[in-house]
Amino acid sequence: MIIEALAVIGFNIESENAVENLKKASEILRRRYGIKLVIVPYNTWSDSVSSSLKSLPVIYIGGRTAFIGRAPSVEEIVNYVVRAAKRRYRDVEEPFIPAALLDNESLFSAASV
Repeated sequence: MIIEALAVIGFNIESENAVENLKKASEILRRRYGIKLVIVPYNTWSDSVSSSLKSLPVIYIGGRTAFIGRAPSVEEIVNYVVRAAKRRYRDVEEPFIPAALLDNESLFSAASV
């Protein structure tokens, strides 16, 4: 099973830690559960003023908002992804497609469609 993790990150230590923890969790998920976690980092470094006002990092897993404003631990990520995989298995008919609106090449809004 493949699950996508979109990480909206800024130029701060929390964002860096979040991406590192996502990488570690991805390895654990692949080895223990056979789940491939595809990590998509979306940086807002070029917009330092508005990115400092946002609560970054924001992590979306499986098309749903998972964590906001902090770097989750590896264990938290693994638990969330396993629950998302079980939920996805039960809700086969309900697709989760991440969608985003861009305004001047920066993330304006994101949602699951």
